[in-house]
Amino acid sequence: MLAITPVKFHSPSFGIFFNNVHNEEGNIRYRGDTVLCRDDLYFPEVVDFLDNKYKNVPKVNVIMHACSDGEEAYSFVGVLISRLKEKALKFLPVKAKDIEPEHLKMAKRGIYNVTETEYLLANASMNGDFYEYFECLPQKNVTDFRLKNATPFKVKDALRNFVNFEQSDILTDSKKTNFKNTVLFARNFWPYLSCEERHKLAKMLASRMDNTSTLIIGDYDKEEANIGALLKMYGFEETKVDNVFEKPKKLIYY
Repeated sequence: MLAITPVKFHSPSFGIFFNNVHNEEGNIRYRGDTVLCRDDLYFPEVVDFLDNKYKNVPKVNVIMHACSDGEEAYSFVGVLISRLKEKALKFLPVKAKDIEPEHLKMAKRGIYNVTETEYLLANASMNGDFYEYFECLPQKNVTDFRLKNATPFKVKDALRNFVNFEQSDILTDSKKTNFKNTVLFARNFWPYLSCEERHKLAKMLASRMDNTSTLIIGDYDKEEANIGALLKMYGFEETKVDNVFEKPKKLIYY
C-alpha cells in the first residue's frame, strides 16, 4: 500500500497543482503535478493531428493515464469540442485514470484555482470558449499568498459529462487494453518508474499497439528519463507533433 503525503497548492505563476505520493519507504512514487493546457503539449495542434489521422474512423477511444486532478483531461475535451464541434463526439467520452484516489476525488469535484497566464493559454487553445466550459466562482477570503493571484473556476457539465474517471495503474491496465483506434495519453510519469518498469511498459505498448494507435508523452518524460529514445528503441516513431508517437514497427524481442 502506498503511504501518501500530499503537498497541494497552486503556483502564482503557473497555477500548477502539486501532490507528492510516497511509497512505504518514504520515497516519492510519483508527483501529481498538472495545470490547464500544460504547455509541453500544444493541444490545438494535437487535436488537428488526431482529427486528420482518424477522419475515416467512426469511433476513437481516448485513454488518459496519470490524469492527476483532472485538469489535463478537461483541457483536452474543451479544446477538442471547441475545434471539432460535432466531430468531437467520436472521441468521447475520455477515460481518465489515476492510481491515487485523492486525485480522482479532486477531478470529480472539478474546482481549480486559475491564474491569468493559465487562463489566457487555455482560452486561446479553446478558441475563446473558456467560459463555455468553466464557471467563475466567488473569490473567498484568501489567506494563502499562493492563491491571491488565482481565480476559482468550476468545470461545467459541458465538459464534465464527457470525462469518466476511474482508479487504475497503467502497468496492469495496459495488459488488458485493446489499443486499436486508441489515443493513449501516458504523460509525465515515466521518470517515477524504475528502469525495469519503463522497459516493461514500452515493450508492452509496442506489442499491443498498431498503426491505428497514438501514444502521447510529455517533456518531463524526455528530459528526465529519455523516454523518447526508449520508445524509438521499441519501434515507435515521433510524429511532426512534439511528444506524439505512433505506429510501432514489427520487432523481434529476445
